[in-house]
Amino acid sequence: MTSTPTPTPASEPTTQERLTWMRKNSKRLIIAVILLLLAAAVVAFSFSLFSSSSASPGNMVSSGSIEIDSDKEGVAIFTIEGLLPGESGEGTVTVTNVGESDGDFTLTASNIVDAPAEPPLSSQLTLVISDGTTEVYNGPIANITTEGLGNWAADETHTYTFEVTFASSAGNAYQGGQTTLDFTWTAGQNS
Repeated sequence: MTSTPTPTPASEPTTQERLTWMRKNSKRLIIAVILLLLAAAVVAFSFSLFSSSSASPGNMVSSGSIEIDSDKEGVAIFTIEGLLPGESGEGTVTVTNVGESDGDFTLTASNIVDAPAEPPLSSQLTLVISDGTTEVYNGPIANITTEGLGNWAADETHTYTFEVTFASSAGNAYQGGQTTLDFTWTAGQNS
């Protein structure tokens, strides 16, 4: 019977054997590395063919303006003197949106001062503010705060009439009384 020799396990190559192998195959390794780099460049180039960019210089955002012009700027809308119970007095003002944008307009009353403080004349005065046929406010002058006037377009103009009526039931306690208040027109961004 013949026996076949058992293969002996391969031993680890020595450092010397590895260096020899690398010298013999160095050209192949360099060529493989160069081919890998070329393949990577081709892939990058081919992806760049499918993308594009474009500059868009000079972009700008600008805001519009809302401005108020009043024919009574810095002047009282009304000064009513010597009013007797049951009588009325009035004043008018024209307000314009002179800005270039639409805006929400409001009218605010503030700084109501009665002299003398007791009894307050403002409790006996009724105020009606109207724009033609539309009433903006109708009630005691002492209760007015802020009234919305709506959305106004650029160059839109409104003329408001302010009518103050002294209650006919007011007695002599209010004789010589005086009420002052401030009105402020405000325009803001559409809500």
